[in-house]
Amino acid sequence: MFDFIWNITLVCPWDCEFCCTDATHVKKGNKNIIISERGLSNSVFVRGEAEMIFRKRYPGIPHNIYDLALIERQLAGEEPSLQEKLAILNNLPKSNIKIDFAGGDPLSCYENFLVIQEASRRLGKEYISITSTGHSVNRIGIGRLAETIGEFEFTYDEPREDKNCRPIGYNASNLVIAKKFAELGVKTKAQIPIHIGNKDVNTIERLYEDLNIANIDEILLMRTFPVGRGESFLRKNKIDKITLLNVIDGYTQLSNAGKTKIRLQCALKHLYGGNSKNPCDILNTSFGINYQGKLLLSAWANNGNGQPLSDDFILGDLKIEGFDFISNKLKFKNIRQRLDENKGHCKIFSYQYGGKNFESLFTKTDPLYSMN
Repeated sequence: MFDFIWNITLVCPWDCEFCCTDATHVKKGNKNIIISERGLSNSVFVRGEAEMIFRKRYPGIPHNIYDLALIERQLAGEEPSLQEKLAILNNLPKSNIKIDFAGGDPLSCYENFLVIQEASRRLGKEYISITSTGHSVNRIGIGRLAETIGEFEFTYDEPREDKNCRPIGYNASNLVIAKKFAELGVKTKAQIPIHIGNKDVNTIERLYEDLNIANIDEILLMRTFPVGRGESFLRKNKIDKITLLNVIDGYTQLSNAGKTKIRLQCALKHLYGGNSKNPCDILNTSFGINYQGKLLLSAWANNGNGQPLSDDFILGDLKIEGFDFISNKLKFKNIRQRLDENKGHCKIFSYQYGGKNFESLFTKTDPLYSMN
């Protein structure tokens, strides 16, 4: 079973301080719709004809500023058309796969829901998940989405009233929506990247209590990756091995007495050693698809401008190439054969701290495991 994490768009209603995909923030300013992109440092105005184009494409469907921002980005060649997204879907294996639609916010734009619906129709809803925010779910409707997806994933990494790393309302709205999915019997997963804003004992207890009361099924504890808008944040606010172990232990103890269970992201599993199998899931079970349709070694392989970290991480272009064709390329086979050379080390961290070249994918330079 392959798991494809498809960041189907960069369009997002939030401007988080760190974002591993460097999502583009969209807002209304006076009479203009403004897209902030490339580390939020570059502003683009949505052209006037975007509204007319949307109405022509989707008669009778109400639009929002995110729909129009997507059209602007499509006209600029930044994101694929609906037809190209369906081509990407066609080029994936026809069975034994799961797709997690993420972003940006995958539900911010109506067009992307059409792709999610089609994927659900083909594969079955139990093989479809979305990682979304509380902002955009209501537009589609909780009930309609519950008929389309098997799992709702969301970030919940700071107590609702706090604002250290996230915009006010981000975490709170995510939890409200997740609780509604849980009430409808949809599996729910809270993603908690461990960072400076949530590493203390009090915050751990508050986060777990909120999620447990909301009947969230699972917490995925994660590392904050040095990618996207997260690289400078992480380098300024490093989390050491002892802190990570203490955080994990805190959640584990709470989980033993609660309903919400804990799972570790693969990049954390080597902390405990003793694994005969390489915990890294790159190429074995997991792939990334970026907003341009590129098949990536990892969904985390994004730089500060929303592009792939480098060509080293690009396996092929799913808009025009089938997965079977890509998986038979020499590069794909070569990487797969070398995965265990730095067993346990996260390939993203190894690359970022090991020289940022192809060979550094296989070096033991993940700082969490290479330093005593």
